[in-house]
Amino acid sequence: MQSQLDGVKTGLMQLRSAHEGIKEIRQSTVEVNEKYQECAELAMKLTSVREVANEHSQLAAAVENLKHIFTVPETIERTERQIEDGQLLLAHKGLMDLEQSRNDLLFELHKQPSENPTDIHLLERYFSKVEQLSGNMYQQIKYLMQNVFMVVRNEPTKVVTCLRIIEREEKLDNECQNKERMVKFHAPGRPKRWKEKMFHELEKCVTYRIEGNQLEDRSQDRMWLVRHLELTRQIILEDLRVVKHLCSPCFPPSYKIFEYFVKTYKDSLSIHLQNMICDELEHNEIISLLTWLTEYIGPNLMAHHELNIDVKLLEPLLPPREVETLQQQYLKTLHANIQKWINNTLDTDIKEWYREVPPEADKESYLHTSLPVIVFQMIEQNMQVAAQISKDLTTKVLLLCVEVLQEFIEFYRSSIRTYKDKHMQDRSQPRHYFQYMVAVINGFQQFEDFTRQLERRHLNQPPGEGSTTVFQSLMDAFDCLAGECLGFLLDEVFLDLEPHNYQLLTRSWYQINGSPSVDTICVTVEDYYNDFVHLRKRYFVSIMKEAEKRVSLAYITALIEKRMIFKTYEERKTASEKICKESEQISNLFRRLGDEGSSPIDAVSVMVELIRLRDTSLLSLEISGLVSKYPDVRTDHVINLLAMREDLGTSNARQMVIDTLEEDDRQRFGQQQRTIFSEIRTK
Repeated sequence: MQSQLDGVKTGLMQLRSAHEGIKEIRQSTVEVNEKYQECAELAMKLTSVREVANEHSQLAAAVENLKHIFTVPETIERTERQIEDGQLLLAHKGLMDLEQSRNDLLFELHKQPSENPTDIHLLERYFSKVEQLSGNMYQQIKYLMQNVFMVVRNEPTKVVTCLRIIEREEKLDNECQNKERMVKFHAPGRPKRWKEKMFHELEKCVTYRIEGNQLEDRSQDRMWLVRHLELTRQIILEDLRVVKHLCSPCFPPSYKIFEYFVKTYKDSLSIHLQNMICDELEHNEIISLLTWLTEYIGPNLMAHHELNIDVKLLEPLLPPREVETLQQQYLKTLHANIQKWINNTLDTDIKEWYREVPPEADKESYLHTSLPVIVFQMIEQNMQVAAQISKDLTTKVLLLCVEVLQEFIEFYRSSIRTYKDKHMQDRSQPRHYFQYMVAVINGFQQFEDFTRQLERRHLNQPPGEGSTTVFQSLMDAFDCLAGECLGFLLDEVFLDLEPHNYQLLTRSWYQINGSPSVDTICVTVEDYYNDFVHLRKRYFVSIMKEAEKRVSLAYITALIEKRMIFKTYEERKTASEKICKESEQISNLFRRLGDEGSSPIDAVSVMVELIRLRDTSLLSLEISGLVSKYPDVRTDHVINLLAMREDLGTSNARQMVIDTLEEDDRQRFGQQQRTIFSEIRTK
C-alpha cells in the first residue's frame, strides 16, 4: 500500500512540473510573436536600404569583373589562339575566367529579377563567343580522345592535359548544379558533361577500330572473315596493351580505364558479331567464328600474360542462346556435308570394285581399299576443327559422326548386296569380285580400329576401359556387316561345291572308285584358301572355321538324308570304309590349312559305326554313345541313319531308337549344348 502511495505522489509531482513548463512556453511564444511584429514593421522601414544594398552589390560585382569585362575581346582572341596552338591548359584558364565573369554578372541580375530582359540579353551578346570557345576547346579534346592510342604513345602529356581539363569541367558542372538547386540560377552551357562525352568518343573509337578493319567481304574473298577476325584480334590485343601500360598512368584511377576498355571492346565486338550473324554466315564462316570465340578468351587475346585479365570474370562475348544457334547451324550443315563426302567417297570406291585390276595389298599381303582411311581422315579433320572450338561442341560433333557412320553402314550394306547380286547374275563379272570382297571385309577391321581410336582420342578414354554403348553399338554393326560379307564369300565357294555335295552318299558315289567328289571339294576349298589368306587374321580364322563347318555339315547331311539304302553287309562295310576315308581327308585338309582342335567332321566317325556294325544287338550301345557325345542329335537323324542298313526297316529303326533313348528328344535338345547336329534339318 505504501509503495502505491509513493508512486501516486511521484506522478502528481511530475504533472505539476509539466504544467509549470507549459506556462513558461506559452509566455515565451507570446514574447516571440510581439518581437516578430516589431521586425515586420522594421523590414518595411528598411526597404529602401535593401534596394541600395542590392544596387551596391551589383556595382561591386561589376567593379570586380571590370578588368575582365574590358578585356573580353582580347581574352577571347588570346584563348582562340592558344586553342589553335594546342596550349589547352592556358586556353582553358582564359575560358574559365570568361565564364566566371559572365556567370557572376548574370547571377547579380538573377538576384534582381526584372520584367525587362534587356540587361541579360546585352550580357549574353557581349559574351556570345564564350560558348564558341568552349565548343572549340571540346573539339580539340574530342580529336585527341578519338586518337588516344596514337597520342598516348607519342605525346602522353596531351592526354593528361585533356583529362585535367575534363576533371575541372566536371567540378564546375557539380558546383553549378548545386548552385542551381540552392538559388535557382542556371549557368549558361551547364552541365557540359565532357567526361560523359569523352567516354562516348572512346566508345566510338573502339567501334571504329573493330568495324574499320573489315577490308573485304564474301564476294571478294571467301576467307574474308578469317582475315577480319585475325586483324580484330591483333588490334584489340595491341590496344589493350597500350591501355594497360600507357593509358592507365595518364587516366585518374577512379576512371578504371583498363576495365572500361575491356568491357567496351567486349560490348562493341559483341554487337559487331551479332550483326554479322544476322547476315547469315556460311558454313566455313560459322566455323571461323566459333573457333575465334574460343581464341578470344585464350592466351592470344584476353588471357594474354601481359594483360593479366581473369577470363573467368569476363561476360560471354555472345549470348549462350546465340552460340547454341550457331552450333546447331554448324552441326546441321556438317551432317549434310559429311554425308555427301562419304557418299561421294563410297561411289568412288564402288567404281573401283568393277576395275580390271585387283585391289592393292599392304606389306602383310592383306588386300584393302582406301575407303576406311579416307572416311576417317575426313571425320578426324572435322573433329580437330571442333576441338579448337569447345569441348562441348567436340562431343556433339563426335556423336554426329557416329550417327552418320551408322547411316553409312546401312548404305554400305545395300551397296555390297547390290554388288553381290550383280555378280550372281553373271559370276564371271566383275572380274575380281572375290578379291574386292576380301578387301572390303578387311576394311571393317580398320573401321572398328578407327572408331575405337576416335572414342579414346576425343572422349579422353583410358586405353584399358571398355567402349561406351554408342561406340560399341557402332563397332558391333561393322562386325555384323563383316560377318555378312564373309557369308557372301562362302556362298561363292559353296555354289562351286553344291553339285559335288549332291553326289555324296548316293548310289553313283558308291559305285565310283575313289572319291572324286570329295577330291574336288578339297581342291576347290584349297583354291579359295589362296584368296582367304589375304583376309586379316580374325576374318581368316572365322571364315575357315565356317568353311569347315559348312563342308562338314554338307557331308553329315548327306549321310543323314538316306540318299541310298545298302543291299548287303558288304556294301555297308565298303561304304563305311569310304566314308571314314573321306571324312579323314576333309579333316586333314582343314588341319593342313591352319585349323587347330576338334573338327565337326569328327562326328562322322561315330555315326558310321551305326552303319558298319554287323551285330544289331550292339546298336543300342552305339546309339547311346552317339547321343552322349552329341546331345543335340535328333531322333529322326538316328532313325534315318539306321534306315540305310539293309537289315533294319524304318519302323524297326524308329522302335530301336525310342527304346534306347530314355529322355524326350526335345527336352534333351533344349538342355544340352549345341553341336553340328543343331544345324541339320532332315527332309
